[in-house]
Amino acid sequence: MKVFLAVFICKILYFLGKRVGKGSSLPGKVALRLFPDVLGQLRLPDTVIAVTGSNGKTTTAELIVRVLKAGGKSVGWNYEGSNQTEGVATLLLRISSFSGKAKCDAIVMECDERYAKRIFKNVQPTVLLVTNLCRDQLTRNGHPEFVEDCLQAAIEECSEDCTLVLNADDPYVAALAFIGKQGDGSSAFCISVSFASSSKFPQCKKQKNRPRASWFGVSPENITPPHMGMYDDGAFCPVCKARMTYEYRIVGHYGGYSCSACGLKRNDPDVEVIVQDRGTVHLSCLAEDKTLNLSPCPNEPSPCLALKIKRPSITSAYNFSAAIVVAKAVGVSVSDSMKALDNYELTSGRVLSLPVGDSDSLLLLSKHENSLAYDCSLSWIIQQKKPCTVIVLVDAISRKYYTSETSWLWDIDFGLLADENVKSVILAGRYVNELAARFAMSAIDKTKIAYVADLSGLRACVEENGSGRIYAVTCFSDKVKLLKAIEN
Repeated sequence: MKVFLAVFICKILYFLGKRVGKGSSLPGKVALRLFPDVLGQLRLPDTVIAVTGSNGKTTTAELIVRVLKAGGKSVGWNYEGSNQTEGVATLLLRISSFSGKAKCDAIVMECDERYAKRIFKNVQPTVLLVTNLCRDQLTRNGHPEFVEDCLQAAIEECSEDCTLVLNADDPYVAALAFIGKQGDGSSAFCISVSFASSSKFPQCKKQKNRPRASWFGVSPENITPPHMGMYDDGAFCPVCKARMTYEYRIVGHYGGYSCSACGLKRNDPDVEVIVQDRGTVHLSCLAEDKTLNLSPCPNEPSPCLALKIKRPSITSAYNFSAAIVVAKAVGVSVSDSMKALDNYELTSGRVLSLPVGDSDSLLLLSKHENSLAYDCSLSWIIQQKKPCTVIVLVDAISRKYYTSETSWLWDIDFGLLADENVKSVILAGRYVNELAARFAMSAIDKTKIAYVADLSGLRACVEENGSGRIYAVTCFSDKVKLLKAIEN
């Protein structure tokens, strides 16, 4: 009866909420308030995939769903992006029958990093993907190492049969495959992946019952230019705090890292992006996959497959390769995943066309309070090598909680816009003065910068000051405001 009532209440509230454009978390919140342990009583399919990390959760979840559906599976997922406990509860209850059985072949759950442990107490994933860890919403998350601790605690809730899919280029993510301090206070660390033995780390002690791990990453080849950002969170090992050594950098703290003190290092990924050019991403499959019919890539000695994606970037390279490794972990061949994702256009709306300027004008959604997301967007704009105008809008910092804290603006390398192809920069929104103070300390020619606090004047400002392609960079919380202002 408890399960029946929880499912019934959730379905009714979800139906009503959809009529007014809401309802992705409230139904689950009400159901959990009435029946706190109901999620543990649901009968879920054999494939339950959890997606978490600082960036790329929604996009990568959509890509995984695309691959699974292309293989004929029915999939339940929280496409609205409600990824805290209540949102996941809404997903699981709304796709379940009144008897508590999920009516799908697979579940893909986008999970907030801070809430993953609470979710996994009642819902055990069979595959857990960690996309990356970086500075993100410092108001509530603090340093990335705090989020790393949260995810380590979440992994401990997973069964020993759970497969981890990890970003090989991110040392914070790689550290999740290491064990922590022993009872005597000494530190013993160990990597636990299917193709690596503890002999690689003679000072390490193997921990029993650790989750298995698969890896994805990006080769330094043809990545131009690597961008370090305004700070270096990767300077020290997240495991033992010794200074980290880098063979190369891709972006931020991602790259070919190693720690001589504890043995943390970049692992050879199962799937690695080795070439990005002219809209094509080439994936090198370093782990054995007998279903592949591989051919040599241009100027590459190793075999690979080619995948065409719209607007290729370092961000899309990570998202697509992560989705392919997750699919591989649940039995989908890399070649089948490539076919499903080839030339696929995302529906989650992270890159949108702007009805202003030329036909290639775009809105690039980048999380506020997340400097790496902004840096990647700005770097991509510069790499297009086209005359352009860049709009930076900060009007509401978060849609989840109120904060007026703007120190994160100083972590973003806005100096990237001091480029000859950037003809003008427009700063907009409630926090235009804070943006102005930040840009005053950059190398950007001040005569190129225009300011508009009242968004009703944004369109006129763009028409007066804009030239070439128009690129707007802002967050989900300000997306609708910007689009309305431009359309106005």
